Amino acid sequence: MRSSDDPLARAKALYQLSVTPQRTREMLGLLGQSAAETAAYAAVTDLCRYLNRWENWHPAELDRFEAIIARALEYDAHYFLALYARGFLQRARGQHREALESFDETIKYAPNTFSRVYAQKGEQLVYLGDFDDGIKQAQTALEKNPASKVRGYYHWVMGRAYFFKEDYRASIASLQRSIRAWPNVWYNRAYAISGHAHAGQTSAARRVLQSFNRQFPGYTLAQVIVNEGATPCDTPAVAAGRERFHEGLRRAGMR
Repeated sequence: MRSSDDPLARAKALYQLSVTPQRTREMLGLLGQSAAETAAYAAVTDLCRYLNRWENWHPAELDRFEAIIARALEYDAHYFLALYARGFLQRARGQHREALESFDETIKYAPNTFSRVYAQKGEQLVYLGDFDDGIKQAQTALEKNPASKVRGYYHWVMGRAYFFKEDYRASIASLQRSIRAWPNVWYNRAYAISGHAHAGQTSAARRVLQSFNRQFPGYTLAQVIVNEGATPCDTPAVAAGRERFHEGLRRAGMR
């Protein structure tokens, strides 16, 4: 999706006019802007596919995103969407401190309507073990745009942070909101299963597991662990939280 001020459309319109030095310079600038926008969107989209494990890509695939993001930043070193894409790339490489800095830079240069970056910053804080601030950032994203099409992600960030804090009832409530708004990803449902198990809600855990198995047939605990490898993290509190996550799935009966 291009911005409403479409640089490619403007360049095409200039191409239909008589050629002048000024117009050719303006066209080149607009085409550069369009190329940067396209490159950044392409990087964000593909990195989303990688992090969600929608493609069975090897981590070596990440190298190709370097050039794509660099091309966008060559046009504008402060281009918010390229900085946003860089944050995703750093996350996928386990460079969580660097990713947090990239999302902070994105906030600095992005339009105020780009609420999702606050949730991404919150996710980075979670990976760094700062669960309370992670929740606050996701809440900020919701406050800025409560009707966001990706608000299910905002609730997911909070739900997992509460899980890692071992506040399973708050986690379940946030994850249920996430599932309702964002029903097509595996991880909000999986954490809800584990949260129910840890909260002693055995029947609910099994019921959500049955729903999970219908939507994601063939998923096993081993697959869940492989999927988590798309985002390596050696923060002790996160490693411990992931172990509790796996244990809850075992209790619920995931294969």
